[in-house]
Amino acid sequence: MVRRIFRYLFFGIAWGCICFVFTGVAGVLVSGEAFLEPVTHDFVAQAMGGVVVGICCASTAIVYTFDRLPAWLQIGIHFAVGLAGYFSVAFHLEWLPTASVGHIVASVLFGIAIFIAIWLGFYFAAHREAAKVNARLQELGREEDSKEE
Repeated sequence: MVRRIFRYLFFGIAWGCICFVFTGVAGVLVSGEAFLEPVTHDFVAQAMGGVVVGICCASTAIVYTFDRLPAWLQIGIHFAVGLAGYFSVAFHLEWLPTASVGHIVASVLFGIAIFIAIWLGFYFAAHREAAKVNARLQELGREEDSKEE
């Protein structure tokens, strides 16, 4: 269990770092070097924010390994912890515009949409992988049955 926790923890850290770097690259490509000004001004806090968000969003996927929890609760825990972690860091590090209530609402809705899109991507990838494994198991079963005949 401890190994599993550390594996998910490092998975979250890795995803946080990857997203931090890709966000920086995309921001520079779209907005120019000025995009990195807040990041370079306080790099350690910004990088640690990316790590914390990665841990909150990716590491909490460990809840899907707890078979005793119903799926809706697993999803709810993952969703709540991931979004709470992201928005806490995002508002603290001023990643999101807070000029008006409209900006805040739009940022929250956009964050929820991104979370759902990423979750669905992982869900469908896992579903596709499970289908491949099941197909291979059925194939092996048929081969075993044909050997017995």
